[in-house]
Amino acid sequence: MNVSDKKPFAQQTQEQLKDCRVSAWRRYALLTVGRSRFGALLLYELITGTLCNFPGMAGFWLRQKFYRYIVSSLGKGVIIGRNVTIRGGAKIDIGDHVSIDDNVVIDARGENGLVLIGSGALISRNTILRARNASLTVGEGSDVGANCILATDSNLEVGKDVLIAAYSYLCAGGNHAYDRTDIPMIRQGFVSRGGVVIEDDVWIGSHAMIMDGVHIGKGSIIGVHSLVNKDIAEGSIAFGQPAVTRGNRMEGAGAGND
Repeated sequence: MNVSDKKPFAQQTQEQLKDCRVSAWRRYALLTVGRSRFGALLLYELITGTLCNFPGMAGFWLRQKFYRYIVSSLGKGVIIGRNVTIRGGAKIDIGDHVSIDDNVVIDARGENGLVLIGSGALISRNTILRARNASLTVGEGSDVGANCILATDSNLEVGKDVLIAAYSYLCAGGNHAYDRTDIPMIRQGFVSRGGVVIEDDVWIGSHAMIMDGVHIGKGSIIGVHSLVNKDIAEGSIAFGQPAVTRGNRMEGAGAGND
């Protein structure tokens, strides 16, 4: 567990956005495109303002053609639904045949912010992928259910062919230090427990919460409403608050809960 005395990235962003010495459009550009360049902001506004809610098949086709100009890379055959919010697009890579449903937010902020979505992945509606000065990866063929939050200030890695059911929360980082009482906790340093790693072929049930520092081994099943705050070994079937391993698929255990 590492403790940093650096300002949390959220606090740095708040200070930049409230800095009256910087013009309003530059602060807005920092939030949306990740850099204060008028040309990049204008392109972003034209594309998203025109196409974000464009209906029907034409909307899907136009977003696939033009959203490549507001992200780092966009593969072939990508489907982008209506009202998808892209922030920090220069640090967002989207593979081939990815499907991004309506109302998804993909947010990569900070110098080291990076979001990678592997080919064939599905990001369901109302889900948030947020990387603040850190990396977030969704592996090839993975399925992230509706209304999920995947957020990292450290490192968050979701492997290939992972199932994440609706309303799950994967929280990698964001642990504020609180030892001092003379200053607010938001202005103190933060504690990193190493991020979150979900290996390939994992099934995470609905409303599960995966905490910072957790490593879930390949082929594991996490039951509904579970709170995972410790590592889960490969092939495990685990559930509860906190989650406890109840069996192992490699030893012939039955299917887990979803």
